[in-house]
Amino acid sequence: MLRMSVLSVAAASLLAGAVFATEPTTEPVAKTAPAAGAITGTVRFKGEAPKAPAVELDSDPVCVGMHPDGLDLNTVRTTASGGLADVFAWIDNAPDERFKAPKEPVVLDQTGCNYEPHVFGMIKKQDIKILNSDATLHNIHAVPKDNKEFNVGMPEGTPPITKTFKKDELAIRIKCDVHPWMVSYAFSMEHPFFGVSGADGKLMINTEGLPDGDYGVKLWHETLGEASTRVTVAEGVATFEHEFTR
Repeated sequence: MLRMSVLSVAAASLLAGAVFATEPTTEPVAKTAPAAGAITGTVRFKGEAPKAPAVELDSDPVCVGMHPDGLDLNTVRTTASGGLADVFAWIDNAPDERFKAPKEPVVLDQTGCNYEPHVFGMIKKQDIKILNSDATLHNIHAVPKDNKEFNVGMPEGTPPITKTFKKDELAIRIKCDVHPWMVSYAFSMEHPFFGVSGADGKLMINTEGLPDGDYGVKLWHETLGEASTRVTVAEGVATFEHEFTR
């Protein structure tokens, strides 16, 4: 009888221990990814914008049909508060490291008898996926100084083509020989620390992989030229403002 009582107590103790072990002693801690750092900038324009040249669309009825009131080619595009679009900005003293080109291509579309985007950047050797979304003939003609030139006709319905620039080079002019008003500018960069201002004049330069410190920022605009400013990156974050004048 005593032996059975001892065994019963031991079994009860083991059972209690097993039940206790399945109960969590603390609440699980949710893991959140750290916020990505960035240099944020605001670019403005003050002054009288140059008058945009008139565009003759009559040579292509498709373009006329898409722009019955004409095509605005004003390169100094601003908001009511002066925010300036299509400014390319980059860190000009970035770390001397080799950055691999992303596998995802940048996309350049021929749409509305124009190029979209008008200004864009990539890391050298990154693919450019070129589309023709218009129901008319375009040709894509890159005229770099340091990279290899290319000139490819793209009739309506042409599948996307892929091109790349193997060397770093700023403001590579891309044009359409069929429609001479069509122009885009590509920046083939050594590093990923660059950005382009949107319609509101705001831009962002991702700082992932950029050590904290003092950096120069270069700014380029097709009509207004180049400018520069400086930022101090702390914990991956910095801000700047710049005003182009004319």
